[in-house]
Amino acid sequence: MTTFENDISYYMVKSLVVIAGTLGMMMSCMKIKYPLKRFIVTFAVYLIWGGFFTFFSLKLFGLVVMLQLCIPMISVPAMFILYFMSTFSPWQAIFSYTMQLSISVILAMSQTIAVTIFHGGRAMDLVIRAVSYSLCIFAEFKLLRKKFALLNYLPDKSWRTLTFVPIGFTVLFFLIGTYPVHYTKSVAAIIYIYAITAVMLLIYVIIFHSLISQYNLQLSEYTNNILTAQSESFQKQLEAINSTEEQIKILRHNMRYNIIVVSDMLTLGNNAGALEYLRSIGAKLDNAKKTFYCSNTTANAILSYYIDRAESKGIKTEVQFAMPENLSVDIIDFTAAVANALENAVNACAKVIPENQRRLRVRTTESKQYIVEIANNYTGAVSFDEEGLPVSKESGHGIGTRSISAFARKNNAVLDYDVTDKWFKLRIVLPNDGK
Repeated sequence: MTTFENDISYYMVKSLVVIAGTLGMMMSCMKIKYPLKRFIVTFAVYLIWGGFFTFFSLKLFGLVVMLQLCIPMISVPAMFILYFMSTFSPWQAIFSYTMQLSISVILAMSQTIAVTIFHGGRAMDLVIRAVSYSLCIFAEFKLLRKKFALLNYLPDKSWRTLTFVPIGFTVLFFLIGTYPVHYTKSVAAIIYIYAITAVMLLIYVIIFHSLISQYNLQLSEYTNNILTAQSESFQKQLEAINSTEEQIKILRHNMRYNIIVVSDMLTLGNNAGALEYLRSIGAKLDNAKKTFYCSNTTANAILSYYIDRAESKGIKTEVQFAMPENLSVDIIDFTAAVANALENAVNACAKVIPENQRRLRVRTTESKQYIVEIANNYTGAVSFDEEGLPVSKESGHGIGTRSISAFARKNNAVLDYDVTDKWFKLRIVLPNDGK
């Protein structure tokens, strides 16, 4: 087989292409949080190390030993570097990088076999490697990147268990490919490698299908929980409205009697008693009041539920909310999206210390478009994924944000996130068909 191990200069070039291709595959499904300049410098230093290692290990120990040392000397450092660059949780990062490494190992072996079959030289070898890695990186970026972003909801301990799958395959490929001889000198080793590759790809497909199904199920359960809370709060609102109307009926019925009592007190010169009696009537009227944020009873129920919840956590609230009658969206979907946004806002705002700095603001505006703005102050840092959606490293988070995004896509709405002066703002922009 054509390995070019006797041409150390070219083998270093080939190794750098493989290392760069593997790094590209690893980065295809992750979000880089490093500034561009820092990323380029880190990437360059790592490639210099890869060339240095290839040259001296090949010179001193030969091809097989060099390949056996690749995991601890090349792959592991790459995983550490990329982990600190990415927004992945620790075990999710290890799963992603070792999965990509196992695929890259098969790709590199296949490249060597292809060059041998076509009796290619250095130029063909370089073209095959560059093109195949480029196509693989492009395909993964298009097909897997968004799926990995969806899977941020999975707790890190779940990734810990799954990580043993790609680690096992990677170690197995290196063992078969280098022990007792290099795979290029053993037809049986090549057969074993591709048989294991078929099993590996099948298992990866099953894992991703299972994780995406679990995500969809969790999203559905989350939405159902929101709708259940919406239904319960709506029922409470109806009960409160009925109770308030009943109290007002009683007060109206007793008003004539109250006027007579106050008049008699004033006639007798009992001004203090009259004032106290009027205060007691005012207190009863205040108790009969119920805050109405919106004429739409469903939206009002959700607002009342979350505003009460916010105020119970010491959050000062400001609400100016109205809904146009001609809003052409399903009211259940709309209020579920608002509920998700309020849920996230209240949870983030409740973490602000000191407590008297907690603020939540809900506003709507109408012109050519109907805009709902939910703003809250927060603590810590906020990062966004490649879709512009806020992300969190906390386990189980992100489902609500995805639900809002799904509502926006369904209704041709625009989501605008803004982080300014420790205020986190979400604007949901909907077309107002009546304007």
